[in-house]
Amino acid sequence: MLKMLKGLMTSLALLGGLTTNVASAQQTDHTIRIGLVVPPTHQWTVSAKEFGEELKVATDGRLSVALFPSSQLGSEAQMIQQIQSGALDMGWLTTAELSNRVPALAALHAPFLVKDISQARMVLESPIAIKMLERFPEQLGAVGLGYGMTGLRQILTRDEASGPGDIAGKKIRVIPSAPARDFYELMDAAPTPIPFAAVYDAFANGQVDGIDMDFEATFYNKYYQLAQTMLVTNHVMAPMAVIYSEKLWTELPAGDQELIRTLLGKHLKLVRDRLVANEASFRARLADEGFPMKDIPREPFADIVAAWDAKWESRAPDIKKLRELTAK
Repeated sequence: MLKMLKGLMTSLALLGGLTTNVASAQQTDHTIRIGLVVPPTHQWTVSAKEFGEELKVATDGRLSVALFPSSQLGSEAQMIQQIQSGALDMGWLTTAELSNRVPALAALHAPFLVKDISQARMVLESPIAIKMLERFPEQLGAVGLGYGMTGLRQILTRDEASGPGDIAGKKIRVIPSAPARDFYELMDAAPTPIPFAAVYDAFANGQVDGIDMDFEATFYNKYYQLAQTMLVTNHVMAPMAVIYSEKLWTELPAGDQELIRTLLGKHLKLVRDRLVANEASFRARLADEGFPMKDIPREPFADIVAAWDAKWESRAPDIKKLRELTAK
């Protein structure tokens, strides 16, 4: 009996030690480093800051956030490498760049997939898009935590343009990604991949003849001062995904993982909702600056859409499902 009692006491002591260790692990202070390519004024950075403030309050300061906007840590490709190695915790990065490693994401960049910004939000909140995040750990070495977005993409040109035919043979800046490259090649343009931080200088010095950009970035980064025309095509949506280093994620207690997921879900929804609410106002601000914007119909792009889909359907099998979704 005495032997059994000693054994029981030993087991209880071990269990108590384990409980203490778990509690200690859950109380570990940590600063989550977040990399972004957009400036401090951009909605992504604003929302990342708000997420960090709420996380700090929810954990009594145990978890906090350090933001590195404006490509302080390098290009998106470089930040992905840092996330994979564990040198960076989190990135709020374009799915265009991520599609270079997770080809299924190219479906979100199918040309003329959505009719307007509200449809873009609907696509990102669909089960089809959410399921794509499950591919991230295996193909990216990161955990996908949700989507944000920016505005639909337009085409800015250094010279006056009246339609898509005017960009044939022109060097057009694109996000460094295969889906964007293929779209412009099908338009007989010369897609030129340039990281976001270098876009202004490239446009200003004539390295490119045009840029693929949204209303908000065009306004805040003053690209309109360098361009003669914006062709309003709304040709592709521009999602962002929040990714967390898988290596560092597995070190977080389950409770912290759940808290981060919950708060990010809230703030990413705000990103999407604010973008939908503000898209028209950014166009209006550009109009107030006297910037020429020409609405381009979608119908002439039908052959390009078909060719792009045919090239990508094997690597991004959700294209058909998403087109069916947005056709409803």
